[in-house]
Amino acid sequence: MSHATGPVPHVKEPHLAGRWYPAAPDVLVASVRAMLGDGAPRPRVVAIVVPHAAYEYSGATAARAFAAAGPGWRRAVVVGPSHFAAFRGAAVLPMTAYRTPLGLLELDRAALDALTRCALVRANPAVFLREHAVEVQLPWLQVMSPGITLVPMLVGRLDAGDGETLAAALRPLMEPGTLVVVSSDLVHYGRRFDYLPVPPADPATVARAVTQLDDDALDHIAACDADGLARYVERTGATICGRSPLDVLLRALPPGTGGEVLAHATSLDAGDDHEHVVGYGAVAFTAAG
Repeated sequence: MSHATGPVPHVKEPHLAGRWYPAAPDVLVASVRAMLGDGAPRPRVVAIVVPHAAYEYSGATAARAFAAAGPGWRRAVVVGPSHFAAFRGAAVLPMTAYRTPLGLLELDRAALDALTRCALVRANPAVFLREHAVEVQLPWLQVMSPGITLVPMLVGRLDAGDGETLAAALRPLMEPGTLVVVSSDLVHYGRRFDYLPVPPADPATVARAVTQLDDDALDHIAACDADGLARYVERTGATICGRSPLDVLLRALPPGTGGEVLAHATSLDAGDDHEHVVGYGAVAFTAAG
């Protein structure tokens, strides 16, 4: 017996509006603009690293990277980790648009098709259903660059050599007018994350440990040192959720690219649960010029 499945949806609906960021469009725009402040754009930015927690926790940190990138982008490639689905390589979203409270972002279908020519990239809408790493970045892009198109990609497990293979697929999209946004939080500390480099004695002790671990990781990221970051994660066990997307970006960046750490914070800056803490960092990458 056959079962009717109904039409395949063409628009990815938001699932975090009203929870991780405001659902009312006017409130959302005002919130994003307030966090951006009057930060001046940096020249020749090609990519940024931003966190992906609820705005009350990581919005101020993310704002530093988006402000550095500035407005006027034609396209954004948003690359994040897969938090809920396990797979090797990468997945892209085979739809026509992604909706937020600020309207639809059209997906760049030609770019998505180009990515799927890589053997490690598959079109898979299912892995995007619960994922937050992409959605929380979209209102920033819509406020700063109305009409921007989107290329969403989630990265899963990378085996030896996979990072360079995916970097080679990403590199042709890194053309003028395209901003690459890598969505990654930093160290996840606590029993829930199975990572306790120091005992949860008190907030100050935990904050110092997480900040030091994050700072060391950010040094490798800003230095565009993919191999160094991989060795650091292996040595320390640092629970950086976006380590695979970061690996792909650092291998894809053009020669001569320079990275700069713009901000760092932890969830302790907005809350008091020192037994479970997440680090957030903002990094901008500028092309040689």
